[in-house]
Amino acid sequence: MTAKGNRPGHDLEDAHYVALADFRRALRQVMADSERICAASGLTTQRFQAMLAIRTAPGQAMSIGALAEDLVLKHHSAVELAGRLEQAGLVNRKGDPNDKRRVLLTLTASGGARLNELTRAHGQGLGQSRNIIIKALKALPAD
Repeated sequence: MTAKGNRPGHDLEDAHYVALADFRRALRQVMADSERICAASGLTTQRFQAMLAIRTAPGQAMSIGALAEDLVLKHHSAVELAGRLEQAGLVNRKGDPNDKRRVLLTLTASGGARLNELTRAHGQGLGQSRNIIIKALKALPAD
């Protein structure tokens, strides 16, 4: 191996490949931990992500269209997801007072409490992956 990659004409160092592999491995671990945490709470990671998106939206309210965009879903899939969250008592749907065509989603008190618990568990679960991700990001070329 050369100091500048494995083949002539490639400008990346072996350390860049190692950093990217470490980064991707740590991300997979974070996602696996997230699935485990969510499953233990009776939620899917998609529902957790939706609740997180709603909680962090301006005014802590999000339209279904914005939810679809944020989660990279088709609009009808976001409608179904919102319905499942509402049925579980985690979100409320209400008409947008500024645009009668839009529906806004907000977390219920129960949904907020559940999100708080899940967010704490995720923060605690990051553990060693956090350090690996930060180290790998610093080692990767920026451009």
